[in-house]
Amino acid sequence: MQFIINCDIEALVSLLQKDKGLSLLDAFDRVYNSDTYQKIINRNTSLYLQSPYYIYDYLKSEVTN
Repeated sequence: MQFIINCDIEALVSLLQKDKGLSLLDAFDRVYNSDTYQKIINRNTSLYLQSPYYIYDYLKSEVTN
């Protein structure tokens, strides 16, 4: 499970960098401080099993430049 979550986080950070033009550290900060991250690490939501693009749709609504 942790490997899958780590892969999701890596993909989300990369998507934020490309989409929002954020630095690596800013992208990690936005991901780790988001409600989406809390849902990813919650086993009951099973969000970590979804594609990174699906998860990114949730994250985009939280992130502002």
